[in-house]
Amino acid sequence: LHPGCREIFAIDGSPLALFRHQEEAIALAAAGNSYVVTTGTGSGKSLCFFIPIVSAILAEKDKSAERRTRAVVVYPMNALANSQMEELTKFLGDESAHRPVSFARYTGQDDTAERRAIAENPPDILLTNFMMLELLMTRQDELDRRVIGNCAGLRFLVLDELHTYRGRQGADVALLVRRVRERLA
Repeated sequence: LHPGCREIFAIDGSPLALFRHQEEAIALAAAGNSYVVTTGTGSGKSLCFFIPIVSAILAEKDKSAERRTRAVVVYPMNALANSQMEELTKFLGDESAHRPVSFARYTGQDDTAERRAIAENPPDILLTNFMMLELLMTRQDELDRRVIGNCAGLRFLVLDELHTYRGRQGADVALLVRRVRERLA
């Protein structure tokens, strides 16, 4: 992991003690592999993807100051995206100007000013829902086109709560993932 992760993922100055499933997920991510994490509620699934994402972003920022979105995290509901905003704030800080890794939520809850800010200053991590990601891929609105354009060369695509995508919705999300991979390389 990037050395900055030691400070970011700490509680009261002490690095987090990781569970085995978190260590295994981090190792898979470091090797460039895709993976699925299945474990109980409250067992730290989010850290299985946020730690490798933050580490990779810090490493990329050491090499280039280019502003772009490197990770998109897709949630089935806005409430989960909102909850993860709070979790990321806990580790990355309250003041967006001083965060080592930036993040933003882009859902139907955001007003035009917030959407414009995301288009003009792409966050490293974009939190959204599958329907908004679909709209970002298909809308002709200039702001949406800029937001998705800032994701070119996307490094991480995370589907949180994967088990919720079943039946027709599951098929729709599977097709969306294919289109995202093709368009954003």
